[in-house]
Amino acid sequence: MLAQQAKQIDITCADSGRTSPSRKREKSPTTFMFIDSSKGGVNAKPDKVVRSFVMKSARNKKSWSTRPKSSKSESTLNAKASRGSLCPYNAQPQASISHAFECGSPLMPLEKWTTTSRSSSRSNSVFSSNSSDWTGNSPVSTYTSPCAENNYADDAFNFPSTQRPSLPSRNTLFIRSLGSFDCLSVQLDTKTKYLLQQFVKVTTPRLLPIDPHRSSEAAATEWIAACIQSPVGAPFVYAALTSASRATKLDTEAYKWRAISEVNRLLSDPSKNTNDTTIATVLILLALEEADLADPRRNGDDRRCSVSVSNAHLSGLRTMIAQRGGLAALNGNRCLQVFILMHSIAQSITTFKRPYALLSTANGQTEDYVTLSSNSAHSFTNMLRQFHNLGIDRGLFKVISTMAVFISDLTSWYDTGTCPVDPLDLQKHASLLLYRLFNWYDNNQYGLNQRDNPQSTVSESICLALMIFMVIATEPNAQPLGCRLSRVTTKLHDTLQHVPNYKWSNAPDLLFWTLTIGALGAKSMTKGFRANSGQITLPYFTQYCRNVVGPQVMFSGDEMLGRVKSCLWVPCIFDERAKRLWTNMGLCKAEVLDVEDTSTSSEGEREQIDDEYALGQSTAMRFFGDGRR
Repeated sequence: MLAQQAKQIDITCADSGRTSPSRKREKSPTTFMFIDSSKGGVNAKPDKVVRSFVMKSARNKKSWSTRPKSSKSESTLNAKASRGSLCPYNAQPQASISHAFECGSPLMPLEKWTTTSRSSSRSNSVFSSNSSDWTGNSPVSTYTSPCAENNYADDAFNFPSTQRPSLPSRNTLFIRSLGSFDCLSVQLDTKTKYLLQQFVKVTTPRLLPIDPHRSSEAAATEWIAACIQSPVGAPFVYAALTSASRATKLDTEAYKWRAISEVNRLLSDPSKNTNDTTIATVLILLALEEADLADPRRNGDDRRCSVSVSNAHLSGLRTMIAQRGGLAALNGNRCLQVFILMHSIAQSITTFKRPYALLSTANGQTEDYVTLSSNSAHSFTNMLRQFHNLGIDRGLFKVISTMAVFISDLTSWYDTGTCPVDPLDLQKHASLLLYRLFNWYDNNQYGLNQRDNPQSTVSESICLALMIFMVIATEPNAQPLGCRLSRVTTKLHDTLQHVPNYKWSNAPDLLFWTLTIGALGAKSMTKGFRANSGQITLPYFTQYCRNVVGPQVMFSGDEMLGRVKSCLWVPCIFDERAKRLWTNMGLCKAEVLDVEDTSTSSEGEREQIDDEYALGQSTAMRFFGDGRR
């Protein structure tokens, strides 16, 4: 089939190339048009060369006539245009944008036209598609179909040509919400319909990690269906196909390029460049690019290109949200609003950089969960007294008081499926509480010259442990956590070394809780990862716990749990994990048969873990379920 296509294309290219040699020599490189999203997606005025090229391309693709066309002639012309568009256009970009092509690779042989190179979407532009090198005769594709790109999917799925995958019955939630695939802005064939449905089936249950009951699945499905059905839903469909192809080990670059190309096209329209669906598409593309950073096979130039493209997507997403008036302006689309907030705060906890998007009120404050719950902080006086006895910072104590109410409702949600708020609001407030912890630490962290103030470092230690606790508590199915908590765990390890033991004398159980949470964060790290001080983090927490418990004392797991449950705790999440941890540490009697090896993790012997790798793991585990049990 591909050989026949190649032969037809050779003939087509030969026919189109029957011009005089002098004219061929006089042909100058074609100028490309790139969209600058910082100017609202408005193009610079194209020069004469570009206008001439576009008009010539249009004439070549379809003859100009006012005569009515029959259906037969129309189909014939479309078939010819389709065949002609396969001939790659080899114009070179102008020098002023040559930097955008540094991550590119040579054009692939014609017989491999269905998949672009891995670097085809790499660029320093906010949304660069390296477009004309891949679209054939047109620099901007106004209509594209994923059917051709998916011709190579048969082998991956092991489907004989006579046995196409059948769609599930129309009584499923997805089909009821989406309706007919034939009404979408993108033409799909059977296999791409299958990929699209797989995206919905796999994605919707895990969009909210805090929702193990899948109560939000209907809302998530409805949101995705609205994006797919949108008149500007083409880029979202291609982004969804990219995600589905990634999950099924297919080549994702063709779909990824199509998504970026369609986003670029929408950026030129002020009424569509900040549409909810366009923003959702960029979020998916950003998440996909970040997830690829956790691929250990990406090294050298390929890795640098991934980082560059990821930064470009992030910059574009930030700009689009700002042009909409901030994250609060997306209140009409709760799913999108919560997903962006969740991703933004997850980035901050992983990298300790300020979030790129934050949900705040008109006066710049974050919503307090206490105002929504039927519980009150006064109900947790005994637990909060431990924090008060340590004399921690007043601002941090206020955050902890809200956390006590939130964790109580979260425990009830996990155990019974009941909560004062719905899963979307629960996920939103989990992210907001994480932000408040991060913001307190970021505004109140103390330099090395102030480490002599042990009271300050006690508050820092508690804050860092609470970050780890919240991440684990709000992702019940994410185990192990990988290296995404490596930075916060390392900071906790470093801070604890500056706190004298006597500062914990008023709350010894809170010290043991802090060490246990730190060890849970450290146990998923690789054996080769070391803290800044040069010590291995998990052995440090292990030894410190032994000193607190007593070197010659052995308690039962339930006795140990009694100590930590006087602090913030979610039994269904932490009980068994803590018992396994303490057993491996040699702190309690072996009561759990399934004892985990805490000395290493599934990610292998990686000596150095940078922010990009940790960020990639965070995104991959949150949004794509990589490594989930």
